[in-house]
Amino acid sequence: MKVHELQRQFNIQPVKPHPAEPTQVSRNDSARGTETAKPFGEVLNQQIHDSQSLKFSAHALRRLDTRNVEMTPQELTRLQEGVKKAEEKGGRSSLILVDDNAFIVSINNKTVVTALPKEASLGNVFTNIDSVAIV
Repeated sequence: MKVHELQRQFNIQPVKPHPAEPTQVSRNDSARGTETAKPFGEVLNQQIHDSQSLKFSAHALRRLDTRNVEMTPQELTRLQEGVKKAEEKGGRSSLILVDDNAFIVSINNKTVVTALPKEASLGNVFTNIDSVAIV
């Protein structure tokens, strides 16, 4: 199963800049009843949900696609568990090993930065990581 199919299935979105959302409504808009601002609780819940889900950067998605790396839902769950464990131990930038695949993950952003299969990782040196999780 391709990563983009898993993302659709688990509602995981690639990292994209979010456009600014209106937070205030002018008097004229509220007088006409055309308010466009979302309630605070809804915005807060959306931010909490977005911050807890694992995201894949555009670079990571390209790497997975060009290297024909496919992930099962179980492997994606294990990757998320590895991120959670690294976060609990204070990791900030981690190498997460899931079976024969390696993922560099920004723990603070919960974003997979790059990914590579075992064949591509042999002989490589991983720098700027502070933790490794093998799941």
